[in-house]
Amino acid sequence: MKMRQLKGDSKIYMAEDGGTVKDPQQLERLLQNFMAPKKLELKVGAQVMLIKNMDDGLVNGSLGKIVRFMSEGMFEKYVAGEIELPQDKAGIEEVDAMSAEIKKRLNAMGHKGPIADTGIRYPVVRFLLPDGMERELLCQPEDWKVELPNGEVQAQRRQIPLILAWALSIHKAQGQTLERVKVDLRKIFENGQAYVALSRATTQEGLWVQNFNAKAVMAHPRVGEFYHSLYSVNKALMHPKVKAAEKAMKENKADVMDRSAAPRNVANDDWDEDEEAMMAAYG
Repeated sequence: MKMRQLKGDSKIYMAEDGGTVKDPQQLERLLQNFMAPKKLELKVGAQVMLIKNMDDGLVNGSLGKIVRFMSEGMFEKYVAGEIELPQDKAGIEEVDAMSAEIKKRLNAMGHKGPIADTGIRYPVVRFLLPDGMERELLCQPEDWKVELPNGEVQAQRRQIPLILAWALSIHKAQGQTLERVKVDLRKIFENGQAYVALSRATTQEGLWVQNFNAKAVMAHPRVGEFYHSLYSVNKALMHPKVKAAEKAMKENKADVMDRSAAPRNVANDDWDEDEEAMMAAYG
């Protein structure tokens, strides 16, 4: 619905899949483990999420908006400040016309040599960083792999590292780190599902919970049994073996202190290396 509300044409990116697995069904099962979709449809103005770590600022879960489509060569000139572009131009045809205008400007500026341009337009995404700053990134294809210890790549997908992000299922959001989260708990049906959703948020201020119901926060009985079986610190210190070890340590320390207080005859020193090490340990 959100995509249909956007003006302009969409651009479709199909993933390039491969790997050593020959069985199509087995290969497809492996590829389904990747968050990158087989078919990705994007428009200028679409809200998207980065699904791969790029650097310390742009990570898996960073949210942004597509502001244009550009080739690698045009984007490099844009970042270098050699050209200025109008903001939020919609439509692929308009962007292509804009790229032609950029070439004319570069030629007028005396640019010599070919401009690096494969003709492929990639999405330029404006991300909002945690510190409140904005940053634009040309999102080019990245690789996801299922690799064996010997280096054999069983399955591989090459795709633009973006997904549409107006909404995500809780299952799909697992593993993400999100600055702003609105969680709807109305249809929670599984143990641990509410925890997975709520723990995506990095701050309480960035979390908005809808349709909260205490009964929706469920844990498997085995989880409860595990935590009830754990010792508290105080209970662990009362264990007979722990108390016996603590008593032995105190006795050894007292013995060492008594020996250290007595005058030592270096010539007839009967202290062994273990006692010297114990002295060093207790200062």
